[in-house]
Amino acid sequence: MNARNGKKLFSVFLILCVTAAMAFAEPTLTSIVKKGVITVGTDMTAVPMQYRDASGKPTGFTVELMELAAKEMGVTIKWEDLAWESLIPSLLTNKVDMIAANMSMTLSRMKSVRFSDPYFSTGIVVLARKNSSLSKWTDAAATNVKMGATMGSTHSDYMQQNWNKKPALYENLTEWLADLRNGRIDGVMEDQLIALDLAKKNSELKVLSGFVRPDTYGLTFRQDQDSDSLVNWFNWFIKWEKMNGSYGKIYEKYVGSEYTPDILAQ
Repeated sequence: MNARNGKKLFSVFLILCVTAAMAFAEPTLTSIVKKGVITVGTDMTAVPMQYRDASGKPTGFTVELMELAAKEMGVTIKWEDLAWESLIPSLLTNKVDMIAANMSMTLSRMKSVRFSDPYFSTGIVVLARKNSSLSKWTDAAATNVKMGATMGSTHSDYMQQNWNKKPALYENLTEWLADLRNGRIDGVMEDQLIALDLAKKNSELKVLSGFVRPDTYGLTFRQDQDSDSLVNWFNWFIKWEKMNGSYGKIYEKYVGSEYTPDILAQ
């Protein structure tokens, strides 16, 4: 056998091995149910969506929703608390099975990941110091206003694309909150519920009037075919819990108002 034929046979053998491996690969949902554990990436700094209580236990809207999902699926959750910019890379390298965080569903992100149906609707606002002259969110677009944002967030992209402004970037909420309170930055673009909670807990802060834009959160998955069954399961889970009232109870607990079906996240 000459070298050329040997290479051809090896190539055919390799293709057959890969094809066989793909044929016998288990769908992600099947694998998770067999293991009895689903590994979920999140960023536990976003009150009231996902955070840690005084004892360090994960809690919040997203956490309770995912705990309900795990119960329905018959598995337990292994939480991976990660820096925001590490969430998608950890998903793509199989370090987590999915992401459950206040992650905005954007066309840009959908180039590398896939989302469930929207599970939460909100709006984006601007948080500033109460003694600031800023009053409307549009005031923050001025060139002399120094803004901050979390690394890897859609807020940074928005400011650069729409305001031609490069914000100061921070690894997490705790870091930018300190700089905002100390006057190193003038404002931060953030999700409404998180901003309102921070303003309530920090009397020197205020939420500027108006919404920068609407926003929806989605649970986040890999784009491979093995994840199809997992995404389909969560899509029906979201619909089912909204219909039977369980979603509404969690919503009211953490948002503080009655849940009303939303056209963007029904």
